[in-house]
Amino acid sequence: VVVLVVVVVVASVTRRADAAERARSVVVSTITDPAITESSGLAVSTRHADLAYTVNDSGHAPVVYAIRISTGAVVGTTQVTGVTWRDTEAMAIDGRGRVWVADLGDNEAVRRDVALYSFAEPGEGNHSTTATRYPVSYTDGPQDVESLAIDPTTGRKIVVSKDLLNGRVLVLPRRLSTTSPNVPRPVERRTLLLATDASWSPDGRWVVVRNYLQAATLDPRTWRTVATTTLPEQPQGETLAFEPGGRSYLIGSEGTDSRLLRIGFSVRSGSAPVPTATATPTARPDTTSEEKEGLEPSTLVLLGGVGAAGIILLGAVLLLVRRAVR
Repeated sequence: VVVLVVVVVVASVTRRADAAERARSVVVSTITDPAITESSGLAVSTRHADLAYTVNDSGHAPVVYAIRISTGAVVGTTQVTGVTWRDTEAMAIDGRGRVWVADLGDNEAVRRDVALYSFAEPGEGNHSTTATRYPVSYTDGPQDVESLAIDPTTGRKIVVSKDLLNGRVLVLPRRLSTTSPNVPRPVERRTLLLATDASWSPDGRWVVVRNYLQAATLDPRTWRTVATTTLPEQPQGETLAFEPGGRSYLIGSEGTDSRLLRIGFSVRSGSAPVPTATATPTARPDTTSEEKEGLEPSTLVLLGGVGAAGIILLGAVLLLVRRAVR
């Protein structure tokens, strides 16, 4: 909580400086179902028009909710049997129509049971299903991860650590094991601090990573940050998911009456036009985006103007918080 307060204070300066780069958005709908109070993962269906899935954060039953995007209404639930999720923080759907849920949240960096879970996309209605479990481990010990993205064209999977100063992109093995830990490989480049979600564009060309204030577009060939944009204000921005066609993505927030916002996507600019209608899964991927030439990575944009002293202060605050909760 203390870290969030500090980030918000920094944001008050950053947002004014970044006003010209703020993303255009429209409110699509509001999720009013009382069962969804901590929407922490979001995935847009690849097979059903106007449908998305979400899952609650820690402390909730292993239930995935089907959401009508245009209205925010819950139109289905899927109970995942035989599992106990501790801190589900992200979702994605692969090119074969399988839902992936990331139980990778670990605020205190102490967990040894983090894993990915996969099952067939359920669609509307109430269902019960079993999921395939893929255990995950890291080369440098436990860490907090709230982002999962899957390349719909190749099936490649990444997660992004929620580091205080820089989020690390971690590439999972192409073939995942159900019996031994799957150890992702960290890439050299880093992205936004405090990353809360990520999504791969439908054409496989871009990955967008978000935090509470901004979204960074990464080139998965090099993992360079090629564009950064300021997101609309949200109570606690947690989710991001591309829509079919790749011209827009949805973002959401934890809390009751969570609003789904549509952001127009373009690598050239953070203020791309916002589509007026919900895209359908049959729409063709957008292949018109081009990499922004000459733009250097912007991993510490949120701390612009605060300087090295601010970074040290944030690190000290986080250390004190972790010690206090222990």
